[in-house]
Amino acid sequence: MLRRWFAITFFVVHSVTGISQVRSLDYFIQEGLTNSPLLKDLSNQVHSNSLDSLVVKATRLPQVNFNGLISYAPVVNGFGYSEAITNGGNLVSVVNVSQPLFNKKTVEAQYSEIGLRNQSVINAARLSERDLTKAITTQYLTTCAVFSDISFEKILLTQARDEENMLGSMVRSGLYKQTEYLSFILELQTLEFQLNDLQTQYQREFSELNLLCGISDTLSYELVLPDLALKISNSQHGYPFFQRYIIDSLRILNEHILIDRNYKPKIAWYTDAGMVNNDPVVIYKNLGISFGLSFSVPVFDGNQRKLSFEKLETTELTRQNYRNFFGIQYHQQLRQLNESLKRTSDLIPRLRTHLGLAESIVRQDKLLLNSGGISITDYVIALKNYLTIQSNLNQYQIRVLQIINEINYWKE
Repeated sequence: MLRRWFAITFFVVHSVTGISQVRSLDYFIQEGLTNSPLLKDLSNQVHSNSLDSLVVKATRLPQVNFNGLISYAPVVNGFGYSEAITNGGNLVSVVNVSQPLFNKKTVEAQYSEIGLRNQSVINAARLSERDLTKAITTQYLTTCAVFSDISFEKILLTQARDEENMLGSMVRSGLYKQTEYLSFILELQTLEFQLNDLQTQYQREFSELNLLCGISDTLSYELVLPDLALKISNSQHGYPFFQRYIIDSLRILNEHILIDRNYKPKIAWYTDAGMVNNDPVVIYKNLGISFGLSFSVPVFDGNQRKLSFEKLETTELTRQNYRNFFGIQYHQQLRQLNESLKRTSDLIPRLRTHLGLAESIVRQDKLLLNSGGISITDYVIALKNYLTIQSNLNQYQIRVLQIINEINYWKE
C-alpha cells in the first residue's frame, strides 16, 4: 500500500514537472560505494597486508649478505695500535648465508597476526560500507519526502487555479464579497511561494545526495521509492559491530604467543665463503670457507616478559568493558527502534482515515462553493486541512522507511 501510494504521487510529479530520467536508491548506493576514498584506502590496506605475509615467508628462506672491510692501522715510531691485535690492517670480502631453524610456531604466529590485521581491515570496510549505505538511504528518503510534498502542492495549486476564474465571475455577480476573493488570491499566492520553496529545497537535498555519493551532476531526476523490508539475522556474532571485539580478542591471544616465542631458544645455521687477509702479498692463500650453528637462550631481561603479559591482561579487560557496554547500547537501540516503528506504523491507518474524510469535505465544499452555499474562507480552510493531513501522512510514511533503514543498519 505504501509503495502504491508513492507510485501515484511520483507519477503526478512526473507529469507536472516533466522529469523524464529515473534514479533508484541502488544506483546512488552503488555510486557511493564505488567513489568512496575510504573504501579504496581499506582495499589498499588489505593488499598491503597480503604483501606483509610474503615478507614473513621470505624471512624463512636463507638470508645472503655480502660483507667487505678494508682497514689499515699504521704504527709510527713505535706509536699505534698493537700489531698483535690489528695485524697492521685487514682486507675482508665474505659472502654470509644464514637461516633460522625450528621457528615454525613463531612464523605461524606472525602469519596469524597478519591474518587478524587483515580481518580487522575487512571488518572496518564492512562497517564503512554499512555507514555509507545508511547515510545515502537516509538522504535519499529525505529527498523523496520533499519530492512527494511538491506533488501535493502542485495538485492543490492546480485545483485552486481552476477555482480562481469561477470565483472571480461569482464575485462580479455579487454572490461573494470582494474581500473573500482577495483572501483566496492571497492563499493561492501562498501556495505558489510554498511550492517554490519546496522546489528549492528539493534541489538542495538532491545536490546533497549527489555530494554524499561523489556524483558530479547538476541535473535532477525522478526518484523511485525503495522497497525497504526488515532484515532478519540468526546470530549477532556475524555482525561487524561484534566481530571487531572478537578479532581484538584473537589479536591479544596471538600477541601473547608472539611474546612467549621471543623467550624460546633460537637456533640458526650459517656459512660464509670469501677472503680474510692482512697481507696483500699472500692474498691468494687466504681464500676460505666456514660454517656452523648459532644458539641463543634468553636468561634474564628485567621481567619484561611478565610486564608484557600484564599489559595484555589490561588490554583484554578494556576490550571486555567496551564489548559489554556496546552490547547494552546495541540491544537498547534495537528495542527503541522497534517500539518507534510500531508506534509510527499504527498512526498511518488513522491518518489515512482522516485524509479520506478531509478529501470528502473538500469535494463537498467545492460543490457548495460553486452554488454559493459556503464562504470562500471556509473552502480555503478545508484545503489547508487537507494539505496538512496529507503532509503529515507523507512524513509518517517516510519515517517508517527511515526507521526500517536504521534497524537494518544494526541487524543486517
